[in-house]
Amino acid sequence: MRPVGYLLNTKEGLAGQPGLFYDYILAAQGLFIWARSPLLEATILVAPAEVRGLLPLEQKIELRKGKIPRRFYDVALSALLAVREREQYLAVTWEEEEYRLVMPLQEGTGGGVQYERLPNTVLDIHSHGTMPPFFSGTDDRDEQSLRLYAVVGRLDTLLPEVEIRIGVYGYFAPIKFEDIFEERG
Repeated sequence: MRPVGYLLNTKEGLAGQPGLFYDYILAAQGLFIWARSPLLEATILVAPAEVRGLLPLEQKIELRKGKIPRRFYDVALSALLAVREREQYLAVTWEEEEYRLVMPLQEGTGGGVQYERLPNTVLDIHSHGTMPPFFSGTDDRDEQSLRLYAVVGRLDTLLPEVEIRIGVYGYFAPIKFEDIFEERG
């Protein structure tokens, strides 16, 4: 089996040879990438185009262990608010059949953070202090896994802001907060 697959979304179903790690899928709206891990499955559009004769495909993100409890975001936000002057990092991991919020060893400055990488991470969260939340070129280069990524900013306001995206091996798509976090219960 090849590492990368190339498929067509035809009326008979997917045609072509699937890959071991991920697949490119050509559909009516353009080129998609599909990947799956034990924690996450994602199909995202990477290059829009009109392709006649193929069926459309939907973007899809599935947390295979269920949505992340909203309290994890609330606790992460509290930790980030405690130190607004430098960037910080937290991870949501899957361990022993449950999600966990972890703050690994790290060294943050006003413009970046270096941190210990953790296995089984489903969501990376980092802060931008008082700046608006955005994904920088450094983030784009660093965030090359199949994973969810969040950046929190404007920590000096009453309503800090968060941007969230799915990363599929260097391709990205924005996603909504409610698509990954449970509603308050």
